[in-house]
Amino acid sequence: MAVGFTGRVVIAALVIAALALPKPPVVDEESYLWLGRTVAWADPYAWTRAWQGGDGFLYAHPPLHLWWMKLISPLGLAGRVPALGWVALYAWGAATWMARACKHPGYAALAWLSSSTVLLGLQDSLMIDLPMVALATAGLAAYREALSRDNADHLYVIAGLALGAAIETKYPALLVAGVVAVHAFRIRLSARHAAALFVPMSVVPAVIEGLVYAQHGAFHPLVAWESRDIIARGPLDGRALGTLARLALLPTCLGLALAAPVHLAVGTALGLIALLLVRPDGLGASGALALLVFAALGGTALSRALLACVSPVTRRRKGDRLDSFLIGTLVVVVVFGVVAVHNYASARYLLPAAAPLAILATRSAEEVAHGKRALAVASALAGVIGVATVAADWAYARASAEVATAMLDEHRATAFRGEWTFRHVMEAGGAVRVEDSAPGTLVAVDEHSGGAVPPRWEPLAREESTSRFPLRVVDVQAGAGLYAETLGPLPIALGHGPLAAATLYEVR
Repeated sequence: MAVGFTGRVVIAALVIAALALPKPPVVDEESYLWLGRTVAWADPYAWTRAWQGGDGFLYAHPPLHLWWMKLISPLGLAGRVPALGWVALYAWGAATWMARACKHPGYAALAWLSSSTVLLGLQDSLMIDLPMVALATAGLAAYREALSRDNADHLYVIAGLALGAAIETKYPALLVAGVVAVHAFRIRLSARHAAALFVPMSVVPAVIEGLVYAQHGAFHPLVAWESRDIIARGPLDGRALGTLARLALLPTCLGLALAAPVHLAVGTALGLIALLLVRPDGLGASGALALLVFAALGGTALSRALLACVSPVTRRRKGDRLDSFLIGTLVVVVVFGVVAVHNYASARYLLPAAAPLAILATRSAEEVAHGKRALAVASALAGVIGVATVAADWAYARASAEVATAMLDEHRATAFRGEWTFRHVMEAGGAVRVEDSAPGTLVAVDEHSGGAVPPRWEPLAREESTSRFPLRVVDVQAGAGLYAETLGPLPIALGHGPLAAATLYEVR
């Protein structure tokens, strides 16, 4: 039996994700595994951990992902296998939406699958971002399909349930739901269809948050918002520049620059303004130029999305239901949500804008001579960068594990400070995370995520990874901070020293 367009996209996404099944845990995957082993079904916030804040109820995310991790945590890292279901759902939603919104959806799918952010999002499948974006994208696809069909009440219900579940997976999905609400108002969605969409979208959060309120006597989203400063927030202008730079790793920013140069001019102006306002230290001339290029490409995408928000009705395509407005507004809201709502700019926070941007770039390419060819070339180049970024992320995880293992086996560290893969290995070896400790304690501190140590701690030894992989996703010296602009303004950078390092201290 022939496999259709959507099926081919789903298969490609599953293959990409499956290649990462042996990958060490990266970013916060180790934290979610820990939470899965710790949380109770009856009360997902009845726990404490050596984190900023510590109290489980101050945790910034809603319960659904915690329950998901509870379900798959007995599998450990093999939990990535059932997480392939989220990969398939995300790919189905993206492909379905592309097929509806583009004349040539294959170009959109190529652009989407070649993006560094999408490749990492599909492979780091224990992260909270994947189920949220899978549910949100599937909900948006179902909503758009419903608009084009008669007697599609069931699709509106499915869209509402998916978007409601996305909200209860990660609160920023509220921004996506808000865009859908504004779009539904603008197209004058009938009362019956609006009820079929928004009642289930509201019921899911109402039931779950109502249960949490009954247990804790407080409204969790409000508590999470009020306690957001427990985790250090980057300055607003730094988040803006960091978001623009990380937006460059989303689909087809280079393709937009080739197919619609006017957006490159606007994007360059936006990037230059942001760079002049922030003026990050320590990058040097080459680093500043690289940052300007990233920010200009991100600004190019933002320019295209802003134009889509205000596209005149006269330019609508056959069967259009204000698609440009829906897609463009979603991208703009996601971008400004990262700047205004999140504590720092991370590439993964922009994942909900990936499929919409691929659609926008394809629609632009369809309108100009040789646009599709330019988009295909740009997607191929982006794919090379994406594969290199995936390799860099994998290399950094392995290097962190190597350093942590040396601290445990060769130096007998019993405590540590650090995050991500380093933390996973240290905790698995019996070490505990500390802010301070009793005299005589041997503490291993990761160079990139351990933070400043008290002055009375005496350095005894240093371990460096053997890997010198040149492309860096995290490197304080090179200014790379794919995970957060507070680690470095560049999303990726070239580095020369060890990929990971840690110092052993003795508490005096």
